[in-house]
Amino acid sequence: MKRILFFSFIIGILLVTAVPTHADSTSPYTTWAIGPAGWLVMTQDAYTPYDEIDLDISGAEDMFITEDGVIYVADTGNGRIVKLNANYEVDTIYGEEELSAPSGLFVDDEGTLFVADARQDMIYIFDAAGNVVNSFGRPDEPLFGQNRQFLPRKIAVDARENLYIISEGSVNGIVQMNTNGDFIGYFGANTASMSLKMILQRTFLTEEQLDQFIKNEAASPSNLTIDEQSLVFTVTAGTNDWESIRRYTVSGKNIYPEIWGSTSFRDIDVSQDGLVLAVDADGFLVEYDLNGTMLFLFGAKDTGNQRLGTLTNPTAVERHGEFIYVLDKDKNALVLYETTAFAREVHEGVRLYIDGYYREAQPYFEDILNQNGSLIMAYQGIADAHFKAGNYPTALANYRYAEDRSGYSQAYWELRNQVLQQYLSQVFLGLIGVSLVFQVGKRVERRYRWFDPIRDWFHRLKQIKLVDDFVFMFRFIKQPADSFYYIKKDLRGSLGFAILIYVAVIVIRILSLYVTGFVFNPFSSVSYIPIEYEITITLGLILLWNVANYLISTISDGEGRVRDVVIGTAYSLFPYLLIALPVALISNVLTLNEIFLHDFTLNLMWVWVGIMLFIMVKEIHNYSFSETVRNVLLTLFTMALFVLTGYILYVLFTQLFDFVSAILQEVRLRG
Repeated sequence: MKRILFFSFIIGILLVTAVPTHADSTSPYTTWAIGPAGWLVMTQDAYTPYDEIDLDISGAEDMFITEDGVIYVADTGNGRIVKLNANYEVDTIYGEEELSAPSGLFVDDEGTLFVADARQDMIYIFDAAGNVVNSFGRPDEPLFGQNRQFLPRKIAVDARENLYIISEGSVNGIVQMNTNGDFIGYFGANTASMSLKMILQRTFLTEEQLDQFIKNEAASPSNLTIDEQSLVFTVTAGTNDWESIRRYTVSGKNIYPEIWGSTSFRDIDVSQDGLVLAVDADGFLVEYDLNGTMLFLFGAKDTGNQRLGTLTNPTAVERHGEFIYVLDKDKNALVLYETTAFAREVHEGVRLYIDGYYREAQPYFEDILNQNGSLIMAYQGIADAHFKAGNYPTALANYRYAEDRSGYSQAYWELRNQVLQQYLSQVFLGLIGVSLVFQVGKRVERRYRWFDPIRDWFHRLKQIKLVDDFVFMFRFIKQPADSFYYIKKDLRGSLGFAILIYVAVIVIRILSLYVTGFVFNPFSSVSYIPIEYEITITLGLILLWNVANYLISTISDGEGRVRDVVIGTAYSLFPYLLIALPVALISNVLTLNEIFLHDFTLNLMWVWVGIMLFIMVKEIHNYSFSETVRNVLLTLFTMALFVLTGYILYVLFTQLFDFVSAILQEVRLRG
């Protein structure tokens, strides 16, 4: 992940407004954004380091900034809550007698403080004057759970004064309580993921053996915030980075998409404009919009150089006005970042776009691209603006730049409809004319035999071995079993032509990736197609199947020779040669509305190939049906063993190489 810092205002204007002294400095980090193929690309600074303010605190875990700019800090090490004045000095102290180690803090519009005390496992509520309104600990209600611990660490409060409490280790989600300490229920529980290893363990191990493993339970949220609509956002450390941020509806359903996230997010903030900001343990800050699009990633870890804008141990992040405030626990300081003109333009465009004003947002995105032509989200905004305006060709081009297959499909659907409405009648008339000409020509040719010289030439051409092998492929469509018999008896087919088929399979695999329509292509650009990888995988699968099938047949009374297996497998791939490339070409005129036709045709092709391979094994090795099934399954299992063995050898030789390299390096250094 990446880095972040910020701060500013003007000295001595408002008592409640934080105004630091400006310190000029170049950014000690690079700012990144999402570019083509989901890769990060460098961009202009979105936030520049503004100031670092030392505070009279110790080990602070949380902070809160009100709408009018008042900063409250959970001074965990000193067991108190402090309110800072305009000079960032401690102005008011709360809970010095009651609190022990406050780790979570929320302040409502009336100045009421809600505090989670990590050492006492208590919730405290203070009024604006610092008086204790209420305090409570573990809920007594049976629904909370008889054996569940109550370890409050973070807290947020919605407009109805419902308390959302992060209880450490709570697999049931966020604890909901009211201001009287009554338990309302659990909210927004994370889900546990199951790996293939876990599935196999649960399948084959006994309950006693499973008890020795750590239970697979969902990770507990680590922090939260509430936006202007009273929707709860959470961050979860230690989970998958693409689901490290969640946004819940009032019913507890996550509506935030998969993101480019972090496994060590510490805190999250949501601005009034819907800008989502998270800071992670490594000092990186990541900004998103409400749709989950990553706008910027920046920040850096302080490695001892103490450069302005670097972080050591960030615990909280807040945004106010043009500034971002990060609370650094180890520095006992606030690190401030100031919004740049470039980021302001991005934010304004995103705000209009999120609100549905695509045309109004378009000039902002166009100007952004003039400054940095690699930002995918700008192309997305421009594409949507042109689509809404009915300018489908331009929308189509920008959707492709934005790598938005769904939007591209919709724009192409509309454009195709316009073309069909304009030319469909002419196309039908043309097809009817071609059909009539063909029928007339066919009758005339039967009478005058104009094509007899061509037929004689083709008949002579079939005498060539490779041409005869090519024609023999089409026999498989009608009579696959007999065709494999001819191969087995050396009557048809050859190793040379089988090799040509394998080469053709690899070539068609590569070509199909290049000509497949953008909507169905797994690669957004032909420049991203890993040709070497595709060739290696295709050739590897062919070799593995041939070697594994022959080895299994030799120990299970199979009659097929190596030659028979190699030639038979090659001819079994004929359906792929016949269908793959045409489907790839046709995909250019299809949309996602016809995805069933595309996927069904490809699935039918692979089923056909599977049937051909099954018949090949049965006929070449002279097996019964049950013996064929057994042979195919053992072949697949042997292929898997080869792959596993190869991987193990690769790991071992890599470790051996590293070991030998380390020894040689040590000898060179000591010599």
